[in-house]
Amino acid sequence: MEHRVVFDFSVTFSNGGGIQGQDFRLDIEGETISDSVLADYIVQDLRLLMVEKVDILNKHYIREKHKRKPASAGTLVDLSHTIFNGLVTYKGLPAPIICDYLSRENSAGKYEEGTTFQIGKIEMVSNTGTYIDCPFHRFEHGKDLSQVGLEAFANIEAITVNAIGSREIGPEYFINLDIQNKAVLIRTDWSENWNTDAYFENHPFLNQKAAEFLRDNGARLVGIDSHNIDDTSGKGRPVHTILLGAEILIVEHLCNLSQLPENNYFFSAVPPKFRGVGTFPVRAFATLPITK
Repeated sequence: MEHRVVFDFSVTFSNGGGIQGQDFRLDIEGETISDSVLADYIVQDLRLLMVEKVDILNKHYIREKHKRKPASAGTLVDLSHTIFNGLVTYKGLPAPIICDYLSRENSAGKYEEGTTFQIGKIEMVSNTGTYIDCPFHRFEHGKDLSQVGLEAFANIEAITVNAIGSREIGPEYFINLDIQNKAVLIRTDWSENWNTDAYFENHPFLNQKAAEFLRDNGARLVGIDSHNIDDTSGKGRPVHTILLGAEILIVEHLCNLSQLPENNYFFSAVPPKFRGVGTFPVRAFATLPITK
């Protein structure tokens, strides 16, 4: 018997109109799943653009026989939030503007009959959605996205650290763990508050001693499913300074970490190869399991 969520949904588009769905069913790994994760799933699965709001309605859970094939080696788990027009990732930074540069309607006369294209136009700050920080984000002479090799972004052996329920995450969470040359993904489940006002206040974060421990014990990349890896209640950002100063990359605003095992998988978060930019959105994902 497997857990399944049943729900209705309503999608509102920023350019007007909307769609609804009833009695949608989805197999889930645990016993519950957040509305924000379901909303992301709907947007991704239906390949929707210019989404302003997704409401999850009448959600309930059932148990029944699992109809999908068992996961096999190389299963991919998406760990990224969907970026849509008007999304606020960080209060005080502008939301992305996503629109047509060339609409299908306007392209109709440019090609043979029955052939149309859409060319999108995106205006956004680099700290949007799920993104990766390179040293240049913090340090003027640090490596930017174009100077960091692919091996730092892709196919990194990873571990998941459960820090659910803690606001300040210290080094005690990482003691006795093998973090050498690993991507350390810190699960707080704060991503359940994504795209709500609650996401920005009193979020979980690492303290300075935790960052020093991760640096001194050879972590290769550190990710978190929270609003910021640092405490944002003040002006200091010691975790960014310590990790990026040691060329340990940072990924913030992850999601779906509940779907990951404790270890034995790969993590990837690959940005475009921009010069002069230290942060950019990524399609972060896990590949599991690792076959040894």
